[in-house]
Amino acid sequence: MARQRIWGAGGVLAAVALLVGTLAPGAAANDVAPASARVFTRAYDTSTKVVTLTFDADWWSPGDPATVLRILRDNGITAGFGLTGRYVDRYPDRARQLLAAGHKLINHSYDHPYFTDLTQAQRWSQLDRAEAVYNRIGYTSAGWFRAPYRDGYLNAGVNRDLALRGYYLSYDWTFDTTGYQGASTATILSRVRQYTVPGATIVMHLSNESTDTAALPQIISTLRGMGYGFTSPYRSVTRGAIGAKYAALGARNSVLGAPRTGETSATAGGAGAVQWFQHGRIYWNSAIGAREVHGAIMSKYAGLGTVNGFLGFPRTDERRCPDGIGRYGQFQGGSAYWSPSTGAHEVHGAILTRWASLGWERSRLGYPVSDEYAVSGGRRSDFQGGAIIWTAATGTTRVIYA
Repeated sequence: MARQRIWGAGGVLAAVALLVGTLAPGAAANDVAPASARVFTRAYDTSTKVVTLTFDADWWSPGDPATVLRILRDNGITAGFGLTGRYVDRYPDRARQLLAAGHKLINHSYDHPYFTDLTQAQRWSQLDRAEAVYNRIGYTSAGWFRAPYRDGYLNAGVNRDLALRGYYLSYDWTFDTTGYQGASTATILSRVRQYTVPGATIVMHLSNESTDTAALPQIISTLRGMGYGFTSPYRSVTRGAIGAKYAALGARNSVLGAPRTGETSATAGGAGAVQWFQHGRIYWNSAIGAREVHGAIMSKYAGLGTVNGFLGFPRTDERRCPDGIGRYGQFQGGSAYWSPSTGAHEVHGAILTRWASLGWERSRLGYPVSDEYAVSGGRRSDFQGGAIIWTAATGTTRVIYA
């Protein structure tokens, strides 16, 4: 597509199980970091008969990850794993097996304490120690947390402290199979039939003592017999046009990586929506639709105020420049360009118009090496091969070549 010149604790809490990702506020309505973790007891989508399978694991025994992985693989299911840091410390090879298969890692604390009994510093220590262990084997939770014992998952102080440490998703659950208590397969399947609802997140346990692994094939077949399909943790926290864009980009395998927040309003006035991911964001408004921004261009965009700055909403996804070297993204109020040698810079208004007329980055000017800035009597943008200056008195531009 040609570039256009665009400027201008175990068991079920029945009442809680029906709540959907709205138990704690997400990001403030101006595209800033959330003040509190958003709690998900079910997926955003509670109209479609799909569920998400998850497993929790602590240090006392490893369980049988190989069997769980085989069953999940054979059924085409991507699950979530709430692993304590000490589980990964003790069983690093088993943890690598789980995560290498593409399943979602959830920070389940380092040693499984009651979070409401901890100070802020102690909560952060639990998160940091666990994350350090994950990092040592090459993985990250991407700011997802699951409360040990389900303790404090609705606690305002806990969710505030999570967000202050960069944990914006508290990934809870709808019901527990109770396999960790040694429940029979019949009991587990009875709970599945009784408590499964559209969008449910089911928690099981990975340990030698848990009966969940043995029951897993029948859990899956029972759910399918009830008309349910399966969605991944990654997809369960996205929805609507943003969710569709994320899926089209490749979801967790895309340049964006895992979701980091829930969806929230993009502007203080409530216009549009945004969701943050590991490596970028997806923005939506009714006039343009959903568009992604990532990497160095995202960093530049964020520094300029994102949708609340002069660039406004993105009009395109990030694209490769025709020269095959750089990248660009177009916005309502201008464009941002990146190349390996120049970094990311914005160009807008009359200066962008003039640069476009010369042939963009393939012109003698090349890529921008500065944002637009004020000079005596006007504005200026510098390029690899010179500069464009706009004069306020005449409204005209002139080109200076190096």
